[in-house]
Amino acid sequence: MSKDYGQFCGLSRAAAVLGERWALLIVRDLSVGARRFTDLQAGLPGIPTAVLTARLRELEGAGVVSRVAAPAPARGVLYELTPRGRELHPILDALGRWGARTMDAPRETEVVTDASLAAALRSAHTPGAVTGPLTFHVRSGGASAWATVHDDDVVVGAGEPQRNADLTLDAGPQLRLLLAGALTPDEALASGGVAITGSRRHLDVFARAFHVPLAAQHT
Repeated sequence: MSKDYGQFCGLSRAAAVLGERWALLIVRDLSVGARRFTDLQAGLPGIPTAVLTARLRELEGAGVVSRVAAPAPARGVLYELTPRGRELHPILDALGRWGARTMDAPRETEVVTDASLAAALRSAHTPGAVTGPLTFHVRSGGASAWATVHDDDVVVGAGEPQRNADLTLDAGPQLRLLLAGALTPDEALASGGVAITGSRRHLDVFARAFHVPLAAQHT
């Protein structure tokens, strides 16, 4: 790691691993699933190749990321989180919820990626809201992700779901307001900002199962 804060402190050690530019987002994407180098690069628009190479090397050295052979019949190398790296899941989710509280609409230069949408669904999950299992497929801003919920558990993925979705949502920026409870499901549908394929009642379930409020100054 290039940073050394000179303190015998757990937070300073964590910052040395995750505090470099792009490192946290690389870990976020790998928390959704193993990725090829090119997949990571495509999912992190704007990251220079040299920076991605350096960050992956540093994260490997810290025992957070490892390289594995892609399963047959595919070839090549995948990057994935180690058991130590997977310990970051709840931390990533907590940081995601904290940051999302001040996000009511995307800035002009901001994009949504498959992995960032999947991670957002995981961080927004409310344990126990659904007995399930139910699978929700969400498409927003050109990104696609899915989440399967069952009791206290949620499994998310980028792209198309692994099973037929019980509900598919096509949404623009108003998805954030639905997740915040600032729009009811009826209001979201009436506005045209959210369209669904599947049972209407499952949209009510979705709104209960995934919730991240907005901070008071942004409501």
